[in-house]
Amino acid sequence: MKIESIVENLIPDSMITRSDIESFVCQIKSDYSMRTIDRLIRRLTEGRVVQRVSKSHFLVLNGGDAKPPYSYEHSDYAQNVIKIIEEKYPLVEFQIWEFVQFNEFVNHQIGNNVLFVEVEKMLMDSVYNALAEIYPSVLVAPNEELFYTYRNRDTIVVQNLISEAPMPIKGTKSCCLEKLLVDLFSQKLVGHLIQRSEYPAIFEEAFSKFLIDEKKMLRYARRRSLEKDILDFIDQKTNIILLTERINVR
Repeated sequence: MKIESIVENLIPDSMITRSDIESFVCQIKSDYSMRTIDRLIRRLTEGRVVQRVSKSHFLVLNGGDAKPPYSYEHSDYAQNVIKIIEEKYPLVEFQIWEFVQFNEFVNHQIGNNVLFVEVEKMLMDSVYNALAEIYPSVLVAPNEELFYTYRNRDTIVVQNLISEAPMPIKGTKSCCLEKLLVDLFSQKLVGHLIQRSEYPAIFEEAFSKFLIDEKKMLRYARRRSLEKDILDFIDQKTNIILLTERINVR
């Protein structure tokens, strides 16, 4: 099967689904197999014709310009904290992120860093005690008032890892970008750290620079009862066109 027969049906910057690809193949070869579809998708992605954005959705690239997945190189301070937790509690599920990660997206740069350690609820106190033995400024699940009262340079905040939160970036303990974007809308501490006026720029920069798994983001938003808030915000305050609005083929 000539890949050109599929490519000519694709519109640059649109979204297609696996079902769309199957329909194209069916028009050319009615007795296709799922293995045929898998091979074709692999050729389309490796040839930078499309980029996978979720399990069954693909962005049609314009000139082969694919977006990279988000990654962040954590500070030595954060890496040391990870090592301590892994050595003391090798089976505990936890994720981390640093406040200065948002400097890549905000207009007003963040000066003082905060390291957030998110851990399953039953072990929050244990992890807090382990870190407090070594580091001078560790807070456990502080509200906004306590945070700003006791925050020092390189403060560590230990807080609850929401059940069904997206998995960390593969091979790391680093929170994925989809999770960080959703958590901005929380009424908890995280939702008060950055001015709301910065949110449109954060979202537009994130969606512009990196591959965002929108299904993952919205599934987590739904878990936190924030899906409507985020969808309304994206629609009313940004120029982002979501995947569900971009499914488009000839």
